[in-house]
Amino acid sequence: PSTAAKEDMFDNLQKANEDASRHHRREDRHKDRRPRFLDLEVDCTDIYGRRELDADGKGGAPPKKKKDDDSKIPSKRCKVFISTSLISSSQPVSVLSAAVSSRERISGDKEDAKTISRALDEARGIEAGNCLSDLMLLLYPGNELASADEEDILDIAIAYLRRVHLFSFYNGCTSATDVGDVLSDSHPSGTIHLRLRNADEILRKTADENGPVAMDEDGGDVETDKGDAAEGSSDGRDMLVTRLNDSIAKALENAKIMEDRGPGCVVDEETDMAARDIETSEQNSREQWMQNHEIMDEDGRARCSFHFCRKLFKDKAFLQKHLLKKHSDQLRAERGKCHDGVMMVAWDNDEKRPVPPILLDCGSKFGLVHSAITGSGRPIANDPEPALWKEEEERIAEEEKRYQERQAAAEAAAKAREEDQLQRKENNTFSKGNFVDVDDMVEEKVELKFENIDVAPATKPKKKKRKKSLL
Repeated sequence: PSTAAKEDMFDNLQKANEDASRHHRREDRHKDRRPRFLDLEVDCTDIYGRRELDADGKGGAPPKKKKDDDSKIPSKRCKVFISTSLISSSQPVSVLSAAVSSRERISGDKEDAKTISRALDEARGIEAGNCLSDLMLLLYPGNELASADEEDILDIAIAYLRRVHLFSFYNGCTSATDVGDVLSDSHPSGTIHLRLRNADEILRKTADENGPVAMDEDGGDVETDKGDAAEGSSDGRDMLVTRLNDSIAKALENAKIMEDRGPGCVVDEETDMAARDIETSEQNSREQWMQNHEIMDEDGRARCSFHFCRKLFKDKAFLQKHLLKKHSDQLRAERGKCHDGVMMVAWDNDEKRPVPPILLDCGSKFGLVHSAITGSGRPIANDPEPALWKEEEERIAEEEKRYQERQAAAEAAAKAREEDQLQRKENNTFSKGNFVDVDDMVEEKVELKFENIDVAPATKPKKKKRKKSLL
């Protein structure tokens, strides 16, 4: 939609929300200013959109209560926040490191990105003419593809993976489940990566300062003669490059598995078989639901069995159309029950279940400690107390070791001071006649004699003469 259409849509949503919330809209000079987020009231009574209850599964009404005769589902509402800012302006941008942006990685990353995109195209059934290879031929017709810049081809492949398969190449090599996660920055694939323009120059300067840095076949740094090739890495390898290489290798392995399975297999054989069983169950439940909600009269006419409908139709075909059109929410809820068994089996077989941890009493020393629940057939929670005691013993041993080191250092310093003082005394004894130590404070006594001292006689001060006044 155009920008004007988006603005009108936001204005209508804001006005509708204000009317529904009974807020008075006052006209002021800031009427053109729209909030960053719209707070909307949304009806979430039922996940399938049902409004009426189907008590017996055949359209029957629930038993009436004394105080409440309403057969409708209790209504529920929630708040939803909608961003009014442009999505492109909120997309996060990250600058790659110099090691990842170097020209030495471009060729290898280009081939890896093309391999991953080809495997994903085959696994997800991308039709011929819409694949990455077809897109390259459209962008570089004829022989232009052979002379195209490798960096441009890599950028096109990464953009194709991100937009078509929601796949992030530089951020873990993972795929998002839907477009909303990409646009809302809920998944790493929503991040746009930029390369450093002077990456090779930075690497060259670093090599000149720290010594030559050798690159392995995957583009990572290996150990040099000086020992530490990368700053902050103990094994001489850039950790960011190592993680990227590992994620790309894992993605290539998954791509090889998808190619071996063929286009017919979506996830794996077991999961695909369970999906086919669910589809069969949904089809059977649909037919059974149709039969349970139709009442045939003696004259061949069909009536809807829902207690809140009871419409009469000419024959069974018109009734089925009515059920699919007017009561599809009830059918969706019935078909949703077909997933419960498979979901429970997957829950029982899951080793790491998404359940909150439990609290275990580990004595007065540690108190209540969280413990995760693991296991599929027999869920268990490991006792954290032995590990806590082991950590406590290691901590006490480390503190004792540090205390002994401090004591040894203090004793060595005291011994060094004593030796220094003895050395100074020996030096003063042997060189006292030839050397005067200005820092050696010696108390000297001075004798004063007052026998032959001439004292000048005291003179009287002269009196000042007064001036006579001439009057």
